[in-house]
Amino acid sequence: METKSRVGDRIESDGYIGTVKYVGAVGVTPGEWLGIDWDDHTRGKHNGIYEGIKYFETWHRTSGSFIRPAKANYGFSCPEMIKSRYGFVDDELAGIDRDTIAIVQKSFNAPFVEMVGFSEVNRKQSTFDQLRVVCLRDKLVSSAGCPNELATLCPMIHELDLSRNLINSWKVVAEICFQLQYLKNLNISENQLPVENQMDNYRDAFLKLTHLTMGRMKYNWFDISCCLSAFSSLEDLVVSYNLIESISDIKSISKLDQLTDLSLEHNLISDWNEILKLGKLPSLRNLNVNSNQIEKIEFPTVNQTDKTELFPCLTQLHISNNNIAEWRSISELEKLNHLEDLKFRENPILKEHNVDTSMQLVVARISSLKYFNGTEILPSERRGAEYDYLKLYSKVWKTMEKQNLPKDEFILNHPRFPALAEKYGVPDTSDAVKNTQLSSNVITVEFICPDIPNFPPVKKKLLKNMDVQKLMGIVQRLFRLNGKLPTLSFIRPKVSDDEIPLDKPLQDLNYYLIDEGDLIVVRW
Repeated sequence: METKSRVGDRIESDGYIGTVKYVGAVGVTPGEWLGIDWDDHTRGKHNGIYEGIKYFETWHRTSGSFIRPAKANYGFSCPEMIKSRYGFVDDELAGIDRDTIAIVQKSFNAPFVEMVGFSEVNRKQSTFDQLRVVCLRDKLVSSAGCPNELATLCPMIHELDLSRNLINSWKVVAEICFQLQYLKNLNISENQLPVENQMDNYRDAFLKLTHLTMGRMKYNWFDISCCLSAFSSLEDLVVSYNLIESISDIKSISKLDQLTDLSLEHNLISDWNEILKLGKLPSLRNLNVNSNQIEKIEFPTVNQTDKTELFPCLTQLHISNNNIAEWRSISELEKLNHLEDLKFRENPILKEHNVDTSMQLVVARISSLKYFNGTEILPSERRGAEYDYLKLYSKVWKTMEKQNLPKDEFILNHPRFPALAEKYGVPDTSDAVKNTQLSSNVITVEFICPDIPNFPPVKKKLLKNMDVQKLMGIVQRLFRLNGKLPTLSFIRPKVSDDEIPLDKPLQDLNYYLIDEGDLIVVRW
């Protein structure tokens, strides 16, 4: 059956997808032509101008060309492609690509490798009325099919992937979803769907939808906010790889009160103030702004050490691959009340230090952090990071105190320092102390074993320039560990009861500022 071509149709031809922009005669050439604006500009030849006549507009100067209508594939209905994709095939290799099998066989050097169980999977999948997850990515779906056909065929679908198909309108998307009363998760990425003025007319089609993915759709935030009027129950929104520069329509944010997860990855946001507009989302837990152009982070607060009222539930922030070049931005994240998981790779500030040092500087600045770049932060690592951070800036702090200088600028850059100083005490790294250490390099410490009941403490004199590795040898002999490696930490009882790990074997005790009367904690 021949399909009548219309401007706006999405078509496929020779493996390429494009949009019909013109239908009619071209020059003196007989017959009808279709002017196509191709998604891949390398498929085209011109910008819609042929022999000096402008026939249609293109998105790229070489994305346009003409083809005969017979060369255009207008796609299939959603029910047709489900039957094709998940229909029963009486074949042991049903459901997998034979080229894939050949690659597997070659990689294992096993030409007779047996593929077992795929026919059984196919048999279960072909029970259409039991399908819950349906993936039709890149399957040339263009329509919903006959009225109620999809509801009869697959009434139990919960997740539907319609990405990169030939759907050309939200009306078609709504016609598909309206038939799926259990649908919760929808992916319509890489479809060209013009935003309509009355998107709320489609609300009934998406009443139970909680997860929506709209990637690579050339949308800005205004487009997205228009689309959001059709969705009333969203909890997870992915709008990655779009053209978002600003959060322009603030009213749209009120429609996202239930949103817990938002991905703005790979957009064009450069101003952190645009991100702050999302700060009133009451339920937002996970925010992904990777691969934007953000240069700094700053929260509006009266005092530098105050917590922000914005992002009240945010626990996870992904902000890798941005342009953050100052440590003050990391210190600003301490103002978030519940931040536990931070992804912060490939930002300029990280080039100043190696990976371990960068992690320490981040951990020390954000007290609530439990994971950094996917790595769990152990209590001992936090104590070590905080103590090293304290030592790094203690000389500046002592100088300001001694000279009675204002500390506002320092606290602006290091808002956690006062709390850490109260927790551990400020180590004295002044020259006077170092000179005293030179004249008296011997200290008496007390070894304790808190994990062994009734184990008596042992006092011993140590040299301050002794490294941790030698100290471990002394502990092995002192406690007769028979080759076992002890885990060592120390406590400054005059300051606090917190344990600080002795986790750098080649550093000496001076590095840790261990002093007379401190406790060495031994575990094995």
